[in-house]
Amino acid sequence: MNPPIADDSDGDRDLGKHFVKLERQDRIALVESLERGSSWNIDFGVMLGCSVFIAGLGLLQDSVAVIIGAMLVAPLMTPLVGIGLALIQGNFKLLRVAWKAMTIGVLISLAIGISLRWVIPGDELTMEITGRGYPNMLDLLIAFFAGVAGGYALARPELSGALPGVAIAVSLVPPLAASGIALGIREWLTAGGALLLFFTNMVAIVLGSALVFWLHGIRTTETQKPHLTWMRRILSLLTFALMVLAAVLFHNLSLQLREGETRPESLALSEDLWYQLHDRIAREEGVDFVVGMRASSKRPEDVTIVLTASHPVSQGLITELDQMVDQSMGRDVVVKINVVRQETIEPASASAGRAARGD
Repeated sequence: MNPPIADDSDGDRDLGKHFVKLERQDRIALVESLERGSSWNIDFGVMLGCSVFIAGLGLLQDSVAVIIGAMLVAPLMTPLVGIGLALIQGNFKLLRVAWKAMTIGVLISLAIGISLRWVIPGDELTMEITGRGYPNMLDLLIAFFAGVAGGYALARPELSGALPGVAIAVSLVPPLAASGIALGIREWLTAGGALLLFFTNMVAIVLGSALVFWLHGIRTTETQKPHLTWMRRILSLLTFALMVLAAVLFHNLSLQLREGETRPESLALSEDLWYQLHDRIAREEGVDFVVGMRASSKRPEDVTIVLTASHPVSQGLITELDQMVDQSMGRDVVVKINVVRQETIEPASASAGRAARGD
């Protein structure tokens, strides 16, 4: 039996003239394709598992190319677009199938991410993992337009070649893998931020694809009208969630922009702090300042100071440097100080400090 397809209605006359209403057979093919692609089965599970492993290993290696490859393998985009179609059409069967695949997929992805961190030991988060822990408004906009593009490409088979680009543009599996890895070492802030990024992508893609299907003339069928009230409630809830997310992510973006105004280089400390550290270390005999950097001002483990010394560095100096960083950044920051004994490298010079500062 063919899946239920919306009949033509007078409301279709209000469609934008640039959106061609899908013919009945095209709508049948679209629903059947999304039902197949959104179903949890061995193919879906294998592709998802491989994608999460690839993404997780790429995140641990800080490899952008590997992470992009994982995005192309991931099958999670199809269930999200399927949910968007189900909500517009009132197709409860498709909604149930796609939601099941998404729920299982999320749980498995987090479990794989956690297990990767246990199998590959380490307490450090790479830049690629950290970057996914602080989403902003731009991530929401990317996900929404990716949902629009994905829905449009699926509704117009001649544009299916654009789907790999959509998969690359929006990040679904990498945030889940990043969250699992962060959970594995109890980095709650980064784990929560990565989950927020995934949830943002999920909501924006569903609503973006739903909008496209509505513009293409897909409507609720007579057989699906009993579910219409629930579908409208879900759409209203998702729209409200999108507005809340937009407020939070816009706030994050404004903070990041303000941070960028005072710190032009993403890894650099402020100029005042750099000079404070340099001047204090210069007074310590046999100790030279090589570099000080941070990955993000929002992370607790974000400041690393590298020194060279001809003798063990006193605990007093380490405590003073820690306090300087805390006072300058206005929060408690875990400062990691790496000391390299001068016997193992060429003697440090004043030019090394100037190069590290960027003079």
